[in-house]
Amino acid sequence: MPRNPRTRVAAAAVAAVLPLSVLGASPAVADESSVASGQTSAVPTSAFSGTADIVTRFDSRSEAEGDGYVGESKAGWRDYVYDADGGARFERMEELKVTSEAMDGREIPVVTIRAKSENAPTIYLLNGADGGEGGANWLKQTTAVDFYGKRTSDVNVVIPMAGRMSYYTDWQQPNDTLDTDGNGNGGTQMWETFLTQELPGPIESHLKANGKRAIIGMSMTGSTSLVYAQKYPGFYDAVGAYSGCAATSGRFSAATQLILDRGNASFEQMWGDPNGSVARENDALVNADKLSDQHNIYVSSGTGLLGEHDVTSGDVLNGNGIGMIVPMTEGFAIEAGSNVCTQLLKSTTDQAGITEDSNNLVYNLHPTGTHQWAYWQDDMFESWPVIAKGLGFNEDDARGQTEKAKADYLEANPGRGAEGSTPTSSLQ
Repeated sequence: MPRNPRTRVAAAAVAAVLPLSVLGASPAVADESSVASGQTSAVPTSAFSGTADIVTRFDSRSEAEGDGYVGESKAGWRDYVYDADGGARFERMEELKVTSEAMDGREIPVVTIRAKSENAPTIYLLNGADGGEGGANWLKQTTAVDFYGKRTSDVNVVIPMAGRMSYYTDWQQPNDTLDTDGNGNGGTQMWETFLTQELPGPIESHLKANGKRAIIGMSMTGSTSLVYAQKYPGFYDAVGAYSGCAATSGRFSAATQLILDRGNASFEQMWGDPNGSVARENDALVNADKLSDQHNIYVSSGTGLLGEHDVTSGDVLNGNGIGMIVPMTEGFAIEAGSNVCTQLLKSTTDQAGITEDSNNLVYNLHPTGTHQWAYWQDDMFESWPVIAKGLGFNEDDARGQTEKAKADYLEANPGRGAEGSTPTSSLQ
């Protein structure tokens, strides 16, 4: 039987990085002297005044769909923002149309979960490789709305719902597939500029936020959140990176290209020469020492081995034996690669003296678990004490909120237990 092409991609990604762990090679891809000094110098918070324009807050789904700036096939997330049948927004949730000057007027959907009160901090959640344009987004795949909107201390949440296969970085060249919105507006992608310089000022003013902020990424954007922290020290009060690969340039660029292939894009369009200065300044492993200026960091990965969310007895498959195929193949391969990257990052930060004691840099290296959303929901829960500390909340309260959320989720989603522990159970 021919192998699934997505499985071949995932396996190739692992092959691109596994030799390094076996050989014990240095994570550096070129001499440090090749990186120009000052590439990630501190940027004062006052520089982030913003040029993004919050054009519209849609009051109903039918109004948003009528605008056309997001194609309906890319807006499944609206099911979690509006009542059914084109109705009104859910309480404290909103869809904002935001234009980016850096991207030639591109209109970007941004979903917010408003805090219960004013003067609250803000969490920026980045989606993975599909940018939220498909079914893989925080709203559909996790309990983020319930957790951040109801269970945790008072926070605003901001989620951009575009940017698939972009790494949320500033691209060097245009790409016909990825550069425009549903109405044809846009130019070369400049996501880093948008998310770090254009958007924060206007969106936090709109939310009446207090200026404290965190950023969390997963999978493709696990590296993005670390890179932002390295480039803009002091701008984020906490950072989360779930199942990402910090290494993206040089010998690791082949794995990065495998993700870009899904967007009909090339590494050269994004960062130019894989060994060049732009590629290296966007490599979180090469710049790991710059995390010394960042506190309250949570980094996680699994091993790729089947865990509680991958077996038929668990909450996700709930007896569906056929559903084990993807976790066992693609999910294993991608997470195994992520694990190698995360182990390399940990060894590098350990050597640099960036630790839990010095920076509250917490690594959660799960002994099992594949590359899928159920584990990132676990990380959403388990990272909360680290994120909460950075945002000024009490850690003990945050741990209590985490444990309660985990327990309630498991009670509501128990799976099948022993009766669903074999792949054939779903066929009986």
